[in-house]
Amino acid sequence: QAYLLQDPLSVATCLTARRARLIFPLTHISFSMAATTVTVHPEQNGDSTSTSITILDVVKSPAVMVLCGVVIGGGVGAAFAAGEITDEWYIDVLALPGSLWMQLLQCLVLPMVIISMIQSMVSLRQLPGSRTLAFALVGLYMATTVIALTEALIIGVPYIGNLVEALPASSIEASEDYTSTVEDMTFIDALLGVFEGMTPENVINDAAQSDLLPVIITAVVFGICIKDKQEDGSLTVTLQLLSQVNDVVTTALMAVMKLAPIGVASIVFSAAVSVDIEQAGKALVFYLTGLWIAMACQVFIVYPLLLVVGGGRNPFSYYKNCIPALAMALGMSSSLATLPTTKKCADKNGIRAEVRDLALSLGATINMDGAGMGFIFQSVWLSAIQGVEFGISKVLLTGIAAFVCSVGTSPIPSSGAVALVVLKIAGVPINSTFGLVMAVEFISDRSRTMVNVLGDLSVVAVIDKHFGHSIVELEAEKKKIGQAEP
Repeated sequence: QAYLLQDPLSVATCLTARRARLIFPLTHISFSMAATTVTVHPEQNGDSTSTSITILDVVKSPAVMVLCGVVIGGGVGAAFAAGEITDEWYIDVLALPGSLWMQLLQCLVLPMVIISMIQSMVSLRQLPGSRTLAFALVGLYMATTVIALTEALIIGVPYIGNLVEALPASSIEASEDYTSTVEDMTFIDALLGVFEGMTPENVINDAAQSDLLPVIITAVVFGICIKDKQEDGSLTVTLQLLSQVNDVVTTALMAVMKLAPIGVASIVFSAAVSVDIEQAGKALVFYLTGLWIAMACQVFIVYPLLLVVGGGRNPFSYYKNCIPALAMALGMSSSLATLPTTKKCADKNGIRAEVRDLALSLGATINMDGAGMGFIFQSVWLSAIQGVEFGISKVLLTGIAAFVCSVGTSPIPSSGAVALVVLKIAGVPINSTFGLVMAVEFISDRSRTMVNVLGDLSVVAVIDKHFGHSIVELEAEKKKIGQAEP
């Protein structure tokens, strides 16, 4: 209910559903198309209070405002381009908010990823039960992510490379840091170069020079080595400080994201003024269709095989019970906000409550198969649209960066901004063409979230079959110990 008030657009998703309870199993939602309100009546604990969300709230939601910004920025930019007004001073003025917004995002995203990586490593160390269980759970999540990224690279590199034509060089801002073509390296040279680039030498200098991969690797090592609890069982001062810093960064990032309608409108305007809209539109269609093809392989091949071979489940009936969570993910665009519904779907599939709570809570934070695939396609597409050769070195760097950053992606809406870190690591120029990707982020972000949620539900079925009894016994022992303590 609280989340609906923050993102009323999710209610708009329900408007097209025949049964509102399909999406909100714990909620009665009444619609009045003649009136201007949508009323939500929670059922939990007999609560009879209701929340009214007006159609105006839906229109004012961040996602709709960003969509309006895309339309306005693209329309005005196309009009200026049609009138051949491309060199006036007010073009630079209108493009300035987007440039500043991008700089703010780049400033805040890296600290968020670093802190998320440290906290994720600490969470993995605190997994209950045997090491076998911990390795199996984390290993399964990591394996599905690696498979997803491999699919994205295998499909994305040739698909985007052959279909997307580079924009004219005159329409893209020049950059001294990158060249349009690079001499490709052998696989061994590229692999050795990646390992050399991953090894931290001077973390402060690496961060200052935007060499972000060793910085993130340092965060991983820090999270593995840091002491997590004091003698009395409370969090250490370092982790408390990190948590507070994370709160500050998240608050600042949310404030910047509130400016997204203005920033995106400005970026899309800048791109629309300088590029061929028709060519860019076709390229975006190829970007989305390629991403969806790769996601379809994951959803209709990898996850069903995982369910059949690892979980002994019927994929058809299992997927049918997952529909409410997928619909919620489509509306919410957040794995974390979808988690309560995801747990209900796990219950319908007969997953033990103890397994459900452990595996799904962890998966909502570290298992981001869809996000990783999105990072790959954004990097490949932006390279192609700018005429940057995507050789073996970039393939390896992008794959590693996408894997690491998908683990460090915050499970909140618009976390696709983390793609800026992947682009930096992969050496892909960041300029006005990024605005073209942001123009369709509203669509791709929801697709990625659905894949993330379905990946969590697929893994939990395997864990339930092979480790369900041990997890239940572990939780029972914990309860006995807790009852025995005075």
